Amino acid sequence: MENWISLFTAASLGAIIIKILDIVWYRKVVEKQEYNKWLREQRLKVFSELSEALVSIGLSNKQKLDNNPFEFYALASKSYLLMEDDALQNRINSFIVYWDELLNEDILEEEKQKRYYKLTKESIQIVRDLRQEIIKK
Repeated sequence: MENWISLFTAASLGAIIIKILDIVWYRKVVEKQEYNKWLREQRLKVFSELSEALVSIGLSNKQKLDNNPFEFYALASKSYLLMEDDALQNRINSFIVYWDELLNEDILEEEKQKRYYKLTKESIQIVRDLRQEIIKK
């Protein structure tokens, strides 16, 4: 009988310790995993919209940019909240300024082609960097 009491006490103590570990450690791990999953999904959604605007250089107009840099900034601002790389934010800002200059400045056709090529190349690189932001953590 005494062995059963010792066994029952040990089993009960083990169950209590496991429950404490569950409360203290496991739930934090699960919460962090859920947060990282949510963050990845949000980044994918927002960065996809921004990527489409960047690669099409705003001309697909699904985002209703209407050649207005402030509308492009509004689209990009969503991604800034989810982005960790400040240098990437600055590159996106520079892209928008350069895009606005291409569309709204009175420049020669040859210069427009050079700027368009530069924007196209930069947009592809920014999208690659956005992809890296999505898979962080």
